[in-house]
Amino acid sequence: MIRLARRETMTVKPLILSLAITLGATLALPVDAGGMSRAWSRAMATVLKRDAARDAAIAAKPLAKSRTVWRYTSKAQAERELQRGVPAGRHLTAGTTAGRLPSPERAQGRYGLPNRPEVRETVRLPAGHPVRANKALGGEPGVGEITSTRRLPPGAIQKVQPLPGARP
Repeated sequence: MIRLARRETMTVKPLILSLAITLGATLALPVDAGGMSRAWSRAMATVLKRDAARDAAIAAKPLAKSRTVWRYTSKAQAERELQRGVPAGRHLTAGTTAGRLPSPERAQGRYGLPNRPEVRETVRLPAGHPVRANKALGGEPGVGEITSTRRLPPGAIQKVQPLPGARP
């Protein structure tokens, strides 16, 4: 038990879990962090389950006009997608904005990503392509995401940029 300032008590487990949820989107914990790392992993697994259930429940709608979006991923995954295309069900940002590339930590926190990304793909979605629009669970408030219900061809990926500070 932990004694708080007003003589309130709190068990360690909920305290660690609340810290993991609060810091989880912006702090990647090392494997040897023990209980806190496990708590963060469980919290992220819960978010991913909710996200998958929500995506399955939302109907896809065709895009009225073509749209440019980003996809944050690992370098190895980006290389596979350049050859085979982006598989159906993968998450993309809702749109793009001008400005510098974010750090991997910033992108992970903003979009609620389970892992730190290494690259940002710029993807062009054609008009009429079916997508599901949602909020990014585990990310910053008001940040949206879309998922495609069909595979995107390799030609849809316009550019792949390494994120500053990402491991080579």
